[in-house]
Amino acid sequence: MNTKRVLHVKNFAHLSPLTLEFGDLTIFVGPQATGKSLLLQLFKLVLDQGAIARALERYGFVWSGDFAALNRLYFGEGFEHIWNEDTSVAWEGKRQSIQPYQKLPDRKEKVFYIPAQRALIFQQNSWPRPFDAFRSTDPFVVRYFSEKVRRFLESMQTSLLFPRERRLHSVVRERLEDTVFRGASLEIVTEGSVKRLMLTMPHGDRLPYLGWSAGQREFIPLLLGIYGLLPLGRQTRRQNVHWVIIEEPEMGLHPAAIEDVLLLLVELMHRGYKVILSTHSPAVLDLLWAWKFLKQIPREEAKGYFRRLFALGGEPHVTALAESLWEKSFAVYFFGPDKQGTRVRDISSLEVWAEDETLSSWGHLTTFPGRAGEVVADIVNRLEAERIESTFRGEDV
Repeated sequence: MNTKRVLHVKNFAHLSPLTLEFGDLTIFVGPQATGKSLLLQLFKLVLDQGAIARALERYGFVWSGDFAALNRLYFGEGFEHIWNEDTSVAWEGKRQSIQPYQKLPDRKEKVFYIPAQRALIFQQNSWPRPFDAFRSTDPFVVRYFSEKVRRFLESMQTSLLFPRERRLHSVVRERLEDTVFRGASLEIVTEGSVKRLMLTMPHGDRLPYLGWSAGQREFIPLLLGIYGLLPLGRQTRRQNVHWVIIEEPEMGLHPAAIEDVLLLLVELMHRGYKVILSTHSPAVLDLLWAWKFLKQIPREEAKGYFRRLFALGGEPHVTALAESLWEKSFAVYFFGPDKQGTRVRDISSLEVWAEDETLSSWGHLTTFPGRAGEVVADIVNRLEAERIESTFRGEDV
């Protein structure tokens, strides 16, 4: 195995020793509380410890070598002992350690993290909380994401955030107008000296955060995070950022909107980012399953199937997205509980005919739909048999 983009972890949290090779798109699936989020946070900690130290220092926190204090400050309350002296982490073949911030020359952020708790960043005044408005024991990635969104909004020179040209390609933007926003626009509204993020409805009413739908509360901070990854001008991506982590991008969304989020993920990869997701949605793996077969046919034919997959037209940008996907790789890992804690398995083959149910059900994402299909098929067959038998009995009479 090539050591490039390979992570080795031992004695961390309740995870069994693991080795993960990352693709251009890497997916973590598995039940709740199996360690997916912790491993994603560890990934950022290893690659971004200089940037994290700088952020904490800015707000008066000390980045020390005390494991319990570090864990509490970064992972949050209750996780004081998940990283200890016996923990071993290697990235790209090199052993990693966490050092006091004074020894870290590289303070550039390489990993952009959109957490699962993104809906919690908004205050009742419909504006993101600043970093220091959270408790010091709240997870760092939540505090840091909220601060980034707040700074992004305060830097805006226009009040209109969505729909807005150049931030998203029209192919995606027009679909989101229908599936998520339902004709509403997202705006920064200044009332007195206070800024608020509001949805302006087609009939003119304005809704604060608490008036948004559950899906909008989940998606809008996700969208604002993605905005920060799509700079205006000639640059196609943010300088120095190579990795994008998104936890559960499907939360609260209708399947049609999830499809549009998948298109956004393809856009991020098209721009050169490597994307890591955790998900409970089989739709994400449906994309990978189709992608696996698209790469087995001639490229020109695959472009047509890509357009068909997303119900898109022949716009040049759609062709560019299909082209970029052809060149990318993916990996899927299942986090499953066992007697020792959590075992991580590579299920990237997505083999639906495998005898191993974990593999064939894509980490149990399709287990219930599969059983439901079997139950319905059995009942239909039984009813059909009874109908045929009843018909024959009638003929005998």
